[in-house]
Amino acid sequence: MRTLRIAITVAAAVVLLVTASAQSLEVDLQRASQKETVTGDLKAAIEEYRKIAAQAGSNRKVAANALVHMAECYQKLGDAEARKIFERVVRDYADQKDAVAIARARLGLAGKGGQPAGIVARQVWTAPPGGDIYGAVSSDGRMIPYVNWTEFGDLFMHDLATNADRRLTNTASDGKVGVPGEYAEESSFSRDGKQLAYSWFKGKDRRYEIRIIDLQGTGVPQPRRLFDNEDISWISPDDWSPDGKWLAVQLHRKDRSAQIGLVGVEDGSLRVLKSVDWRGPTRLSFSSDGKYIAFDLPASESTEQRDVFLLAVDGSREIPVVTHPSHDALAGWSPDGKHLLFASDRGGSMGLWAIRFADGKVQGTPELVKPDAGRQNFMGLAAPGKLYSAQFHSGGPDIRVAGFDFAAGKFLSPPVSLIDTFVGSNQSPDWSPDGKYVAYVSLRGTTGSRYFVLGIRTVATGAVRELALSPGFSLLQSLRWAPDGRSLVVGGRDIKGRDGVFSVDAQTGQSTLLLPREGGDGPGFPAWAPDGKKLYFRGRVVVGEREEFAFFEWDPASGVRRELIRLPNLGFMFLSPDGRYIATATRAFDPSIKTSSVLLVPVAGGEPKELARVEQPQTVAVGGWAPDSRSLVFTKGSGRRPFTSQSEFWITSLDGQSRKLDVGFDGNFGPFRVHPDGRQIMFGVSGPRKPAEVWVLENFLTTLSAKK
Repeated sequence: MRTLRIAITVAAAVVLLVTASAQSLEVDLQRASQKETVTGDLKAAIEEYRKIAAQAGSNRKVAANALVHMAECYQKLGDAEARKIFERVVRDYADQKDAVAIARARLGLAGKGGQPAGIVARQVWTAPPGGDIYGAVSSDGRMIPYVNWTEFGDLFMHDLATNADRRLTNTASDGKVGVPGEYAEESSFSRDGKQLAYSWFKGKDRRYEIRIIDLQGTGVPQPRRLFDNEDISWISPDDWSPDGKWLAVQLHRKDRSAQIGLVGVEDGSLRVLKSVDWRGPTRLSFSSDGKYIAFDLPASESTEQRDVFLLAVDGSREIPVVTHPSHDALAGWSPDGKHLLFASDRGGSMGLWAIRFADGKVQGTPELVKPDAGRQNFMGLAAPGKLYSAQFHSGGPDIRVAGFDFAAGKFLSPPVSLIDTFVGSNQSPDWSPDGKYVAYVSLRGTTGSRYFVLGIRTVATGAVRELALSPGFSLLQSLRWAPDGRSLVVGGRDIKGRDGVFSVDAQTGQSTLLLPREGGDGPGFPAWAPDGKKLYFRGRVVVGEREEFAFFEWDPASGVRRELIRLPNLGFMFLSPDGRYIATATRAFDPSIKTSSVLLVPVAGGEPKELARVEQPQTVAVGGWAPDSRSLVFTKGSGRRPFTSQSEFWITSLDGQSRKLDVGFDGNFGPFRVHPDGRQIMFGVSGPRKPAEVWVLENFLTTLSAKK
């Protein structure tokens, strides 16, 4: 028996070692990919991929993926070595079907362009500043709907043929203090292009409705309210049926449940087809014969990976189309209805794939259409076979750290990047109470399957430990360490759709709901008192038709919640290190409010004190406290949102004496975190957001036809 126990122990150890080795190789692949795609150091990436392939041993999947990536680097360099490596993958790794499919496709490429012969990807339009693309392209590929936030969220339409823009709504508003504005979001054209359905947020009622407009004629059309239901908080008209009688919609109810359904275009009646996970599909698409609706959904409650399904419109059956241990997101139907296209990372990078469908059945196996399709927001397919997609460039966040002297009020060194992996994805940093670690959040994944990773960086060595969070958990608000250094607190949402304040274990990444949402908005920007006995957070309180923000103190032992202050325009909250004050800023949403202020709110009670004030169009935002709780830093922004506009860096004492700091660099700053020793300051910084782009992929259906 003892021998058996030893054998079992040894076997378990071997399994753990193999698992750890596999995870390490995956991390190495990600690091090499960063060198290839982010820093553009192709030669360094080639060497990394070469090492990974050599170390993979029996892990043939990792080896094949590394070789494919290495060959792609050579191809970008115009080196003939690429073909030799692709041929090796096809010859030696026949069991790795996804990698082989990519290699075969690459072997059919012409020249250095990186695309199969005949397939063309080109940019067709750049949205204007403030333009966001939520809608689908018209069936002829000519019209692009977009929301213009410089016009408060009104809906516009761009004509690719004439390069002209037409305003479709003129009633959007930026809201006022206490009442949100109104604006358009998702939209879709009827198949004949004569009508457009869109969702409209009604700020006063805090829910969405569906409206339809007739596009014939000129000028701003008069909308028709098609669907409005008090029980439904959000609804999206994703696609029209070919006969123009139905809209395929996805919706969320106030109880957090989600559904897929049909809304009648004539009478606005709702027919629910399926209840789904609250995360819902990324999009819905009618088949060309109108008999099926295609969609994707998370594979299970414990994963963010998605599969693709078909649902019979008459409700008679559901057909699994793509079920695979990878992320698969619906792109749409080919115009002839013979292929269903989807994006998938099964080949190691996100590529475009297609699968045949006929007579109510899936035909054959998926075919690779285009490798390395990147992160796409699909806008649908148009005749005679063009796939449109939107690409967004957010100028992603980065974490920087610099030496700082609070006494002198100046930087001691230029800011440098703190995290050198997944650059452009890292945010919300915070020092541990002892200053030995930095916790931060990294946003990963692709469109339709974004997920968060918790990073813990050891300051002394620079080593980073990444933790997978509880499945489906989303970090929504500021990450802060608990006083004991064993956990972090954050405003978030779990896989069941519950909003609230969560505790996240710093060793395992597991999240626990501490304080659920109770009406209004979920608790945000939480922070523990220095002794860990009370929690402070900001909440949104709805009173009649108005909404206001309030700061609360919550005692977990007694369950008592105490309101500290309530104003219509309170900003982020920052608890002082000694726990005596909360610093915040009032935000000027309403043109009638001419100033923004930095406020000091006593935790023990009493009137707030104004520390700084600016006149519009400038706004202010608190950054963070000095360790001695006697001064704090804040920014003055040149626009309505100081953390996204060009910023000035200021410091103020509790008596209101403020002075501008010469930071010696430009940037759009995020909230600041000061090291416990007071000699370093850490903050997020991001570049300006670039306009969205619309791209079209052409001539890929002829490639599929050739494979029949």
